[in-house]
Amino acid sequence: MRLLALLVGIALPGFALAQDGTWALTNARIETVTRGVIERGTVVIRDGLIEAVGADVRPPADARIVDLAGKRVYPGLIDLTSTMGLASAPAAGGGGSGGSGTSAAQPGSATVRNVGLEPGRVIANELRPSASDIRAARDAGITTVLVAPSRGAFRGLSALVPLRDESAEQYVVKSPVALHMGFQGAQGSGFGGRYPATLLGVIAYERQSLYNARHHAAVQERYRAGARGAVRPSYDVDLDALVPVVRGAVPAFFAADRENEIRRAVRVGEEFDLKLTIVGATEGFRAIDALKRADGVVVSLDFPRSTEVTGWSYRATQRHALDDSAATDSAVRRTLESNAATLHSAGVRFALASGGLRPGEFLGNVRKAIAAGLPRDVALQAVTVRAAEIAGVGAQLGSIEAGKIANLVVAERDILGDSANVRMVFVDGIRHEVIPQAAPERRRGAGGGRGGEREEGGEMARVAGTWDITVTSPQGENRASMTVTQSGAALEGTMATEMGTVQVTDGRITGERVTFSIAVPISGQTTTIVFRGTVDGNRMTGTADLGAMGSATFTGERRP
Repeated sequence: MRLLALLVGIALPGFALAQDGTWALTNARIETVTRGVIERGTVVIRDGLIEAVGADVRPPADARIVDLAGKRVYPGLIDLTSTMGLASAPAAGGGGSGGSGTSAAQPGSATVRNVGLEPGRVIANELRPSASDIRAARDAGITTVLVAPSRGAFRGLSALVPLRDESAEQYVVKSPVALHMGFQGAQGSGFGGRYPATLLGVIAYERQSLYNARHHAAVQERYRAGARGAVRPSYDVDLDALVPVVRGAVPAFFAADRENEIRRAVRVGEEFDLKLTIVGATEGFRAIDALKRADGVVVSLDFPRSTEVTGWSYRATQRHALDDSAATDSAVRRTLESNAATLHSAGVRFALASGGLRPGEFLGNVRKAIAAGLPRDVALQAVTVRAAEIAGVGAQLGSIEAGKIANLVVAERDILGDSANVRMVFVDGIRHEVIPQAAPERRRGAGGGRGGEREEGGEMARVAGTWDITVTSPQGENRASMTVTQSGAALEGTMATEMGTVQVTDGRITGERVTFSIAVPISGQTTTIVFRGTVDGNRMTGTADLGAMGSATFTGERRP
């Protein structure tokens, strides 16, 4: 049997990867979010779902038991403002037809794709997330993201995606979630391009498109009723996508950060009776009355600088928001960071989202919002169950309850604290261990004895070179060769097997310990195998985590 097949337990080429078996997470502090905290309990996962959770739950006989004494289990975090997996410049020819006024293409150019003016753009068909982006978000505890473009008047129909290693399109949780809208014109380049190229033009364009969709819906209904002589409706992918939006069957997620944008978006929503969610709401504290009229609110934690906010002055006006004598940069920052707390105090229910920030910055800003007055439990709800409810999947995600998807995060401390130390993440019941960052390097000074690089835990192992690897599992023994280079505590390279060559990623060295991963492609899917070993001169020994198939041992001998 060949090595890659051996590692994932696959003997037949057409085998489809199943969910990651049965797990019992025992002795953990479980924050269910919706049903309180279980100080010492068990979560049972079977076939990708939570089968049971409670203080008195016994592990099933067939479960793999993970003792989490001293650790905490949380629902996986959800980010509702992601562009992960989207190309920066989508290819032409894949958008709307431009047939009924919903496209800005000129006559004779109906096949031209107008990026940012595409109600019929189905994001689930375009997803190509990179393995590094998935791992970075997952290692921070984010297990699900809502993907949509970040600019444009009509941005397309978003997809809710689990952060598992396999094909994103195959495992989409929900599509479409919503039609995403904003106040930018064609090509998503702001105002200055072709029509609609001004704010008034964008608003007029959106309103006309929604009126056209209403008319298109009426024509469809008459034709489907079978009335003799009824006009046959034209086929228009963009108008067809807008019909369920104007009927309230598909929500409209409207990006609006500033006060004026929030009020404009709410007026559009009310004019067309849209099921409206405001996304952004950076100046939400100035438009609380408008936000209360929306069906949902997603607050971005991508805090802008004071110079980026227009429409009012943080420094010289609105004394009820800031004291003029104290209108410093720090006061501006505190006002923005307290936005979520202000909305909560006013009775506005919302989710928190990254606004496009990197995972670490996102969670860092959640902590800032908590420090500015947002209750910690509300913040946790806002990145879990509230986000799931706004995305329309509250029955499937967002809390630790029997029957829900097994998206879980295991951390040593509070996941919203400064040192959560996420150790393990489950996505769709599949376990992903988080490889901790290596300790910082330090170089000895002139008086420190021998030169060379060392770490706090002792002298750093030298791993660079070509290694003959032998993997031993219950299915048998197989060999491969691995060639790696080392830069400080980082390791990268390739592993060659009979089935081909794969990249060695996430390589880290801490003293004599080494960890690295390989991504194994099987039948269009990808599984990550994590190796952990100890280096003693030219010999390496350790284990390989094979996910549902258990683990294997491995040895390595460095070639001279």
